[in-house]
Amino acid sequence: MLRADGIPLYYQIETILRKKILSGELPPLSLLPSEEALAEEYGVSRITVRQALTLLEQDGLLLRHRGKGTFVSEKARSVQPQKLTGFIEDLIMMGVKTKTKVLELGLIEAPENIRVQLKLDPSSQVFQVKKIREVDKSPFSYVLNYFPPDIGKGIRKDDLIAKPALTILEEDLGIKVSEAIQTIEATVADAEVATLLGARVGEPLLKAERAVFDMSKRPVEYVSVLYRSDKYYFTVELKRRRSKHFVGWEAANWKQKSRRLP
Repeated sequence: MLRADGIPLYYQIETILRKKILSGELPPLSLLPSEEALAEEYGVSRITVRQALTLLEQDGLLLRHRGKGTFVSEKARSVQPQKLTGFIEDLIMMGVKTKTKVLELGLIEAPENIRVQLKLDPSSQVFQVKKIREVDKSPFSYVLNYFPPDIGKGIRKDDLIAKPALTILEEDLGIKVSEAIQTIEATVADAEVATLLGARVGEPLLKAERAVFDMSKRPVEYVSVLYRSDKYYFTVELKRRRSKHFVGWEAANWKQKSRRLP
């Protein structure tokens, strides 16, 4: 059922069809209903349906063949989910599987929240890295890395392109990482981020922020990542736990999943 809340109808239809394609409900090479049938199903005009289909075609999710119809692209496939087992190695592997473009790096005045997270002095600077991660030549995430100045001075742009930041910390700088604390929340794309990620202004994004600690519990990195929500998501597997003092759900296994588009 489409909503009459100011969101364009073509965008609502595109979102519905996109979810069906990415979930596998509409599998690769399957034939979509005709524009006329979709228009009747959603109670809109054929022009509105055509606008939605055009956007999906531009993203490589649909193929149109004159006289034959509109088909789901063979490239519109979901990647096998990557498991987040609770080990730092999972984060390293995710960085290995993506291509990195470094936009900026250098010392800046430390924002208050970053200064607190990294336990820096009020007058201290912080080493900031701005980068985009790509999968299959398509923007996947916008990443802001922050390091204490003494650590940041040992980080080089070429290394950031070639390997994940955690690998640089351990292998190049000799910092043994022991643990990380990560929070996840929903947000939306502003004009700058929308341009960088190839998204629309106001489009939902998944935001993950992570503090990384060495063996002495010193914070050595703080990361803020914005993921395109159509390409990346988290799931949590829950199992029932019963005891004398508690009946409820506990997280049995965290899983991290990503989707790739052409």
